[in-house]
Amino acid sequence: MGGSTLIIVYIAIFVGIIYLFAVMPQRRLRRAQAQLMTKLHVGVEIITTGGLYGTVTEIEDGDTLLIEVAEDTEVRIAKAAISRILDDASVALSPPSESSESPE
Repeated sequence: MGGSTLIIVYIAIFVGIIYLFAVMPQRRLRRAQAQLMTKLHVGVEIITTGGLYGTVTEIEDGDTLLIEVAEDTEVRIAKAAISRILDDASVALSPPSESSESPE
């Protein structure tokens, strides 16, 4: 009887380790993605998982949205492809303002 109890303890420890390293990180990732989707609205600057920077121009029904990646250039992407939302604290490159340009 002592051997079978030990096997049950080992199985319980193994299941616990699997839970800690596989299930919990996935839950955390899903929760973070859901929180990211609540902050998503038209006009927000985003970065996709592929490294594409853009501004949300339209949130479509389902799991897609349109982002503007350049002037008059829109791309349709999946909402799940959003990696980050850029906020005011993020450093982003912006075009030089007209006042800083030197006259030629």
